[in-house]
Amino acid sequence: MKKNIHARVKHLVQKYETRDPLRLAKYLNIHVVHKEYSHHTKGYYIKTLRNKFIVVNSTLDEYSQRIVLAHELGHAILHSSEPIYFIREYTLFPIGPYECEANKFAAELLIDDYDIKEMRYQPISYIASTLGVNEELVEYKILHMK
Repeated sequence: MKKNIHARVKHLVQKYETRDPLRLAKYLNIHVVHKEYSHHTKGYYIKTLRNKFIVVNSTLDEYSQRIVLAHELGHAILHSSEPIYFIREYTLFPIGPYECEANKFAAELLIDDYDIKEMRYQPISYIASTLGVNEELVEYKILHMK
């Protein structure tokens, strides 16, 4: 089944009236845990029999933690029924369909289409700085906008 990630994010944002990944996780009964890891592990999603957890590396700055949380929330929403048995470092490099979908989810959640349209003539670095995301996420959003 093809996932319409843009529509799913739009539905969540309208239903819960927020683009904040921490608030969305709370509304969706997904526990967010901050734990210290080496720089190689930024975050991961894990589902137990009764609970869902997103673990975010607490040594990351607040800005990076928000991006990682949005990415892992994408896994929780899009892949909760998928048998994913590995934990991989969050990255914006295309390393497989699950990671690509989680990246798209993060871009759709953290960056409103309206903001991109309003700033379309600005440099990507300016857009990223203004919206509090990284340049790769802005590039990903622009690339996948309709």
